[in-house]
Amino acid sequence: MLLVPVHELKDGDRLGRGLYSGDGRLLLKQGIRLNDRMIEGIKRLGLNYIYVEISDNGSGSAGRDWKRNLRAVTGELLDRCFQAIRRNGTFPAKPLFDWAEHLSGIVTEKPDFKLGPGDLTMDQEELIAHSLNVCFLSMLTAKALGYGERLLREVAIGSLLHDIGLAVPLEDKLVMNHPLIGFDILRKVPGIPTNALQIVLQHHERIDGRGFPQGIRGRAFREASQICAVACEFDDFMNRSLTPRLPEEGFDYVMSKIDTSYDYGVVRAFLRIFEPYPVGTAVKLTGNLEGTVIETNPANPNRPVVQLRATGGRIDLMRHPTLRIERAQPANP
Repeated sequence: MLLVPVHELKDGDRLGRGLYSGDGRLLLKQGIRLNDRMIEGIKRLGLNYIYVEISDNGSGSAGRDWKRNLRAVTGELLDRCFQAIRRNGTFPAKPLFDWAEHLSGIVTEKPDFKLGPGDLTMDQEELIAHSLNVCFLSMLTAKALGYGERLLREVAIGSLLHDIGLAVPLEDKLVMNHPLIGFDILRKVPGIPTNALQIVLQHHERIDGRGFPQGIRGRAFREASQICAVACEFDDFMNRSLTPRLPEEGFDYVMSKIDTSYDYGVVRAFLRIFEPYPVGTAVKLTGNLEGTVIETNPANPNRPVVQLRATGGRIDLMRHPTLRIERAQPANP
């Protein structure tokens, strides 16, 4: 199922879950196809989101891209959280918990859910875009480590809100304290899980004790917090650089952090869920050869199979060690 903003509903969408009135009466049953009149009625109910069914190929009945939709819904929720903090308003705790349940369900149900460079965009306000990237990378890493739905929900909340301490204006000298500020903000929100609070507090720590704000080391640096920290550092390295970086550079950077910043198992799980060169990626190889990735190599995702544009020939980069990718353009998601 896909969680869709009510204002984006379209004629022909199939309802993913039944809709009930405040006194428990069934208004619309699951599976019914919506028409314009029904959609107007749903809007009058004051709902922000409802579930619609998606087909096996991942598209909704109106041809939606479920990854883009999930990112849009999550971005809207995160902006509401930030605005509540900035304006001292009511924190949207229930929508946050509902969203975390939805996201953990999607991650659990999709065994082949991976992320590539094209999924990690900076097309929104920077703090929101970074938080979304970190959240989705963290969720998939947690899944690769075998986390169940309860722990996935806690990782979802903690990683999405890991930088909430930056949602309020801070003097430069206080920026290093944003994990403590975020922890203090969220501990006052009823129902925020302890694991999520620890992720917010520890996402800049390191196992060698060189992190901040507390300089903890070893096992005190929780695994769930390490998951978020790896994702955060990877996204900073890739998307906050003054010069473009290849995905394999990000791989090498994260691997260099093993046993100093993060445990081997966490880094290994992270590298399993990120696909540096998905099928369809346009690449430029050594020697000015241009082509498109047509197959990935599970043994080394940085060395895919490329079909050359000029000749149509195939080059398996695993068998041609002297060739390397010099430039890449992600396929349109």
